[in-house]
Amino acid sequence: MTWTKERDLLIAQTMAFVQSVAGRTADVDRRLVTRLPSVSPVQPPTVERPADIRPVTRLSSHVSPISHGDLRDEIGRRVAAFRARQQIFHRDRNEYCNAMMAKVRAATEQAAKGRDNPPLKR
Repeated sequence: MTWTKERDLLIAQTMAFVQSVAGRTADVDRRLVTRLPSVSPVQPPTVERPADIRPVTRLSSHVSPISHGDLRDEIGRRVAAFRARQQIFHRDRNEYCNAMMAKVRAATEQAAKGRDNPPLKR
C-alpha cells in the first residue's frame, strides 16, 4: 500500500469519526467522499509489513565496541585537526586582507600624487 492510499484511508476514517461524533451524516463533503475509497470506521485497514527487516550496513559485522579512552583520543584528534584548519583559514584571510589593503593604499597614494602635481599646460 502506498503512502497516498494510507493517507486517503486515514482521512476517510477521520471523516467517518467526525461524522459519528457530530451526528451529521447528511452534511458530508461530496467531493471528498467521491475521491476517497470506502472504509469502515470500525475496522481499520490492515497494512502488510515485512517481517524482521534490519538495516544493512557494510560495517555491521566489523564493528567493535569503542572504549572511552579511544573515543576521547579520537575526539581530541578531530578537534586538533579542526583548530589547525581554522588557523590556516585565518592566516589566509589575513594575508588576502593585507594584500588588498596594500593595493588600495598604493592606488590612493598614486591618486593623491596625481592631484598634487597637475600636468603642465603647453
